[in-house]
Amino acid sequence: MKKIELANQFLENNMSLFKCPVCESKFNKIENHSLQCEQNHSFDLSKKGSLYFLLKGSKNEYDREMLAARYAIAQAGLFNPLLEAIYSHIEYKKDGSLLDVGCGEGSQLDYLTQLGLTGNNIGFDISKDAIQLAAGNFTSAFFCVADLAQSPFATNEYDTLLNIFSPSNYEEFERLLKKDGIIIKVVPEKDYLIELRKLFYHDQKEKQSYSNQLVIDKFKDHFLEIETKRIRYSFSLSKQNFLDLMKMTPLGWGASAEAKEYALNHPLSEITIDVCLLIGKKKA
Repeated sequence: MKKIELANQFLENNMSLFKCPVCESKFNKIENHSLQCEQNHSFDLSKKGSLYFLLKGSKNEYDREMLAARYAIAQAGLFNPLLEAIYSHIEYKKDGSLLDVGCGEGSQLDYLTQLGLTGNNIGFDISKDAIQLAAGNFTSAFFCVADLAQSPFATNEYDTLLNIFSPSNYEEFERLLKKDGIIIKVVPEKDYLIELRKLFYHDQKEKQSYSNQLVIDKFKDHFLEIETKRIRYSFSLSKQNFLDLMKMTPLGWGASAEAKEYALNHPLSEITIDVCLLIGKKKA
């Protein structure tokens, strides 16, 4: 079956998971691969089976080269131990509805489905390039271009929200979750990619440290805390892995050309993944 047909079938079976971002009414039909709401606003499926829900264009720093590098290093397994830890917390909801907020090029959600997610899995990102890559590479989930500020997702319909290294909108998250729904948020710890940070900023000590305490405190203000877990491991890097890592991380955005050249001349053989896993439950 073609990707557009698979996506069409998914929407026919799961229309209740979405709402129109223009008028907020329900979607009630899909005809000629076009999803239509009660007020006749329509959104067309792409040939790759993704939907574009943005009401206006958006700019972001995630270009095709960066996304391709992120895809390559994800396929090499950089995030697999982290994703396995995440899966252990959603296993009992593996057949529920899951929304990956800021899914990027889709590798992380795809790996979770390989681990055993069997429900209705949706990934979205504000980057059109990211979703084109996701929809082009994977059929394990439904992917769409969307913005939390003008959300196309229905109220109280999601068992699990994933928020992995991406911005948050806690009021929106509370609206989306079912009564017993959970949110899993991943934020960097102080040693996340520390070796690369030291390479880029070897002469700027203040940029070699990081604190996530404000993010954690805000999360706890909005959700009932189930668990806070630190996950730390090392990942071996080939020369190509190192080049991909340099391209895919926002750490390099503030680095000077000289710092990047220094890093290229001092390639790393391993990198530290150090993150905080926040698991919260919707408040009654």
